Amino acid sequence: MAAVNKRYFLKVLLLLSLRLCIRSRADKYKKRFWVRKIYQERCEKGEYHLLVREMMLFDQEFFTNRFRMTPSTFEKLLTWVGPYLQKKSTVMRDPIAPSERLALTLRYLTTGDAQVTIGASYRISPTTTGRIIHKTCQVIWDVLKKQGFLELPQNKEQWKKISQDFNNYWNYPHALGAIDGKHIVIQAPPRAGSDFLIIKKLSIVLMGVCDAHYKFILVDVGDSGRQSDGSVYNNCYLGYAIENNLLNLPDSEKITSNCDIDLPYVLLGDDAFGLKTFMMKPYPGATSDISQRIFNYRLSRGRRTIENTFRILASRFRVFRRPINCHVDCVIEITKAAIALHNFLISSRSPREIHSYCPPMVLPQESGDRGMVGIRRTFSNNYSNDARIVRGFRKFFSAEERCVSWQIDSVTRTTLNQDKDKC
Repeated sequence: MAAVNKRYFLKVLLLLSLRLCIRSRADKYKKRFWVRKIYQERCEKGEYHLLVREMMLFDQEFFTNRFRMTPSTFEKLLTWVGPYLQKKSTVMRDPIAPSERLALTLRYLTTGDAQVTIGASYRISPTTTGRIIHKTCQVIWDVLKKQGFLELPQNKEQWKKISQDFNNYWNYPHALGAIDGKHIVIQAPPRAGSDFLIIKKLSIVLMGVCDAHYKFILVDVGDSGRQSDGSVYNNCYLGYAIENNLLNLPDSEKITSNCDIDLPYVLLGDDAFGLKTFMMKPYPGATSDISQRIFNYRLSRGRRTIENTFRILASRFRVFRRPINCHVDCVIEITKAAIALHNFLISSRSPREIHSYCPPMVLPQESGDRGMVGIRRTFSNNYSNDARIVRGFRKFFSAEERCVSWQIDSVTRTTLNQDKDKC
């Protein structure tokens, strides 16, 4: 009887201890208040209501410097994305307006400030700030893609229009675009292991192709940086589509009526890519052959467009100036939104809009960023017999009637500088 009572007493004691533990744990995580007082004053003292609205009305130049667009462009963008950012009002409180969500997201993309800092300035909690940025970036990409700012050329005629622009602006015929890739450096995601590791850093990969006007026409975002740069190209959808001729590229043809051979339409790359029938790369090393140096010079002029495109992107959207402290999925959406906004702003018909987004001093500067790292060379200098035909561009550029007036001077000046460095 005593043993039964003892067991009963122990069970009761155990249940009481468990109940006390549950209650203390609930009290520990019990909310002290519904909304912090500082956040309750968002509509009276938040940055959007005090500063942004005032800039839109009385200091449009300051607004443009801060958001990379004029107030009228901001309103135009808001009319497109606003319906997808609108939330329903509740009995408890009114939702954050679409205009405020868009302004907060643009502030993050253009400055790269910490989300906690921006949230405190706008008087919005860190959790809500992160959700707003993630959702708004998704909407920006989807809406601007529907508006045609990320439209892939649909037929051979559209590809040839891009090629004609490269020939007119950069003196390189049969160029369908310039291609390059960047590692978007991120802080380590939880339990990421080595999946996103690249040179003791963590990253996702952005592969891009641009046209002659610094506008992205093809992008592929999201591969983990652990892969070698060569395998990144081979494994991404962009590489797969190009390799398997899924993009409806034009067929080879003579550049001019008196050209000896049919030359293919090509993408302009650097040593990070292999020489193929559709991929052009420079001759390796410091070659002594004048025709090869002329070819490398003409190729570098055309390929410079993608370097400048990435430079503009990192300069205007400073979120890429440092490692991004977000989950991988959010980093992908941030990158896609910045690309969409870049195309939207650089495609403006207004010279003033283009100048405000991309002033002349942006291009000559080296970005010096730590959040966007170039890919390294991984392919050898060996190539197939089929790829050898693209070297026919060398003879085309060296012909007297097809050379540009400054190419010999530029090549000679570069050679003299290299000789001085050796001395």
